Amino acid sequence: MRHSFAFLLLTLGLVAADRPVIKVAVYDDKGATGKGIPSVEAILGQTADIKLTRLKGADIANGGLQGYDLVMFTGGSGSAEAAGLGEKGREEVRDFIRHGGGYVGICAGAYLACSGFEWGLGVLNAKTVSPKWRRGQGEVKIDGQAFGEKLADRAIRYANGPIIKADVRKDLPDFEVLVTFRSELALNDTPVGVMVNSPAMVRSTFGLGRVFTSSPHPEQTAGWEPLVEQAVRWTARSKGQTQELWKRLEAMEVDKLWLPGAIVDWETGLPTGQPIKDAKSKHTHCSQFVAAATERLGVYVLRPPEHGVVLLANAQFSWLASDAGKKAGWVAMKDGAAAQSAANDGRLVLASLKNPDPTKSGHIAIVRPGNKDAELLAQEGPDIMQAGGTNALRTTLRKGFGNHKKEYDQIAFYAHAVELPAAK
Repeated sequence: MRHSFAFLLLTLGLVAADRPVIKVAVYDDKGATGKGIPSVEAILGQTADIKLTRLKGADIANGGLQGYDLVMFTGGSGSAEAAGLGEKGREEVRDFIRHGGGYVGICAGAYLACSGFEWGLGVLNAKTVSPKWRRGQGEVKIDGQAFGEKLADRAIRYANGPIIKADVRKDLPDFEVLVTFRSELALNDTPVGVMVNSPAMVRSTFGLGRVFTSSPHPEQTAGWEPLVEQAVRWTARSKGQTQELWKRLEAMEVDKLWLPGAIVDWETGLPTGQPIKDAKSKHTHCSQFVAAATERLGVYVLRPPEHGVVLLANAQFSWLASDAGKKAGWVAMKDGAAAQSAANDGRLVLASLKNPDPTKSGHIAIVRPGNKDAELLAQEGPDIMQAGGTNALRTTLRKGFGNHKKEYDQIAFYAHAVELPAAK
């Protein structure tokens, strides 16, 4: 029996060792007060695959978030935490999340995430319902479902956390309400009636990263500890499933469908049989293929009926760079190397080019994962999948955009996180 128990412990240890470690940076500086940090350390310290490190505001401002999976801000004062980060630190946090890092904010950290404050990070499209925030401290009731767990009529510690509503930022997605307040505190002349049924815990995306905020304190409420771990795990999993993503894209058979020389149904790539009126037109379908691919993956890019198929690639280029594109979750990549890295991480990555002649078509394609070295990547670009003059399951960026040699250096890259169920 003793040998069996030892074997079980060894097996569990090996399983834990095989799981990738989630690296959590916790802000521990000006504004972060109270029991939040030690409570989080006690909870996450019991997990073998989560490593927590305290960072100062100056550490973050100097690029200290590199290598971490998420950053966490606990209770205290949101405005003071913002001051502790400084303008450079706040931009570092935004950039970290925008490119795939996670954010967990509790109480003060939830205030800090909001877009409704000049000092806020602006990673959550939210603002408070009133500037009067000293609502009091005590237990309140909540209701909802977070990370698959129903939380009906449960009590949780509350200490002046934000009472939020949707903001109107056009470049940010709307947040999802997970848990709502079912009772309220309204001391110190704070408005009565605004807390009940308002969001208590929400989640959203910011660029390629994930954001979770909680107005009350699960880390300081007995029985709520598992939710803290679940929030960390959900927020850290911003990377997609590369193999499953490309299994689906290759199944679209772009080498057999969306072929040039015929009018096709944009969603299926099948010829419609309609006669071609303009005999000089090549009738290529790069933008229609990308529209169909994104639709099947549950990601929006400009497509019919919002825009017709004629000169759609040019319109998609402009749309991706707009507030509408940002709000839909598309993030600009600085170059082909960054695009390659994002594709390797399981993001959906587009290479887009607008024709300088507004009467002629641009081009758009999907960047494939790859392991080219820096020299080869600079020479021929990442590999892509495309419809066009020549449809290809795989070709190089330089070949795929060969009809646009003069504009090659103007190709823009955009990445989007993709949520897919596990492959069966």
